[in-house]
Amino acid sequence: AEQAKPINRKVAIKIVRLGMNTESVIARFDIECQALALMDHPNIAKVFETGTTRSGRPFFVMEHVEGEKITTVCDGARLTLRERLGVFIRVCDAIQHAHQKGVVHRDIKPSNILMAGPVEALAPKIIDFGIAKAMNPDAFPTSVETAHDQLFGTPAYMSPEQIDLTELDVDTRSDIYSLGVLLYELLTSCTPFEGKDFSSYGISRIRNMVLTLKIRTLSQVLADITPDRRAEAASARRSTPLQLGKEIKGDLDRIVMKAIDRDRSRRYSTVNSLILDIQRYLSNQAVMATPPSPFYLFRKFVRRNRITFVAGNLLVTSLVAGLVTSTVLYKRQKVALATQTRLWKEAQDARSEEVRLRLQADARGNIARVAILLDQGRIDDAEALRKNFPLSSVEPSLEAATVFRSLGDWNANMGRREEAVQCYKRLMQANRLDDPSKVLGRTDVIAAAAVILDYSREDYLAFRADLAENYSNPGGNIQAERLLKVCLIAPAGGDLLERLAPAVRMMGDPKSSPYPAWASLAQALYEYRGGDHDGAIESCRTALTDPQIAAPCKASAGIVTAMALFKKGLVREAAASLAEAKAIIAKSGGQKYIKGYMQPIWYDWIIANILAREAESGMGQVSR
Repeated sequence: AEQAKPINRKVAIKIVRLGMNTESVIARFDIECQALALMDHPNIAKVFETGTTRSGRPFFVMEHVEGEKITTVCDGARLTLRERLGVFIRVCDAIQHAHQKGVVHRDIKPSNILMAGPVEALAPKIIDFGIAKAMNPDAFPTSVETAHDQLFGTPAYMSPEQIDLTELDVDTRSDIYSLGVLLYELLTSCTPFEGKDFSSYGISRIRNMVLTLKIRTLSQVLADITPDRRAEAASARRSTPLQLGKEIKGDLDRIVMKAIDRDRSRRYSTVNSLILDIQRYLSNQAVMATPPSPFYLFRKFVRRNRITFVAGNLLVTSLVAGLVTSTVLYKRQKVALATQTRLWKEAQDARSEEVRLRLQADARGNIARVAILLDQGRIDDAEALRKNFPLSSVEPSLEAATVFRSLGDWNANMGRREEAVQCYKRLMQANRLDDPSKVLGRTDVIAAAAVILDYSREDYLAFRADLAENYSNPGGNIQAERLLKVCLIAPAGGDLLERLAPAVRMMGDPKSSPYPAWASLAQALYEYRGGDHDGAIESCRTALTDPQIAAPCKASAGIVTAMALFKKGLVREAAASLAEAKAIIAKSGGQKYIKGYMQPIWYDWIIANILAREAESGMGQVSR
């Protein structure tokens, strides 16, 4: 469908069918709408609008996603195993985002994940939260009870506890099982129950099969299928049947089997843990799913340091050659002495390089140990080990970024501001090798800016200078909006505003942004910091008239309006706007903390409070 207002764009409309508006169907429809509305992730379809038709049928308008299911696209594009793992990590990151918002998906399968576009720009998009469940019972006002003779979901991808409907409550580990089945299929073009047609069986038999049938490893399934199917699967991965079997056997076998273990206590405890193990596999690190035997660890070390081992062999050869040469050319003492001196210097250089590589390996090992402690739920131990890291020893890597992102969020959620600041500073250092557009596309850059400024203005100014230096050319309008927001939540000078000008141009008209209110707030901050108070007031008015505006955005826009009005001498109007914004913060920003559940966009409430303090300081007695 085409949406004309407030933005002209292509959208999808989901509506309850005629005759299907039962209480149960409407409740599930409402839950899906609320779940999607909570999401703010590039790999999850966005909801733009909700409503009810004249006949009383509920509907919602969402992002139009083109493409085919993920497995079909991966096979058609002939993605290699490593490329498929990269795509899968992005799916996992989206599901982890849902878990952080307090939502369990419960229906992860290929047809709910679409992809399209050229091979170099393939991006998965999760489109359906139809049977999602809130981890916090109070998060959704509606709920749906499942009868014992009902199955909601696709049996081949459902976890044993979800299909058994026993007293076990379905939690995030159920999604980890479904992700494991999806990875099983992405790597082999088969499912754990290959050859079983669940559509022809009754519910009781399906449950019995899922709960009792032996699940073969990926390498076993590849060995059991016909030679033609095996050759077809290998060709779709730009490999040969023999090579495909070798690549999958071992670590990939164990990673998938850990994810789909029938005993959920033996699965990965979080989606982040699964992501970390896959990243360790991709970087030739020891994975948690494989027992750490000495030979296995040595083999991984050799794979990671092939150049060092070759260099060592060459060095030994050079030393032996030098010794022989010095013996043979003894009478030509000066030449022999020069040769020995050169070889000695080479040995010293090699030893220095060995020390440097060892220090780097130790740092990587510490990162891996922290990741393992996080996976085991030993967050305090992980935080204690993290404190021993010298900042200079942290090398940029995806694994280090994931570790410090998790610890930063945990410390922020626990109110440990100093520790959160240290973690977020290390996170930005670990992100140095990542694509700047991807860094700005994640919400942790907003969380880092908010927590750091709330704790230390000096640290924030250094953080902001680094952002402006390394991320001043964002790759899209969402990235541009976030760069402007995190750089302008504190007063800024002309040099910084000039450096941010390309981001303003990239963001374009805020009304054309997927998030018009946030884009308008970013525009208002840029205008206010540059002295354009009329422009700031108008941009804030645009944000405040957006029907989809989030509460913290509304509060921040009201505060910027108040500061701009005060600069224009409209003291009474400024005081009224600030009072209204502070009332929003008092009402919505202080919701009761629930252990294990982070309030959505918590960092935006911190930003609203920071702006409120700036306004109160600038407006003085008038704001009280």
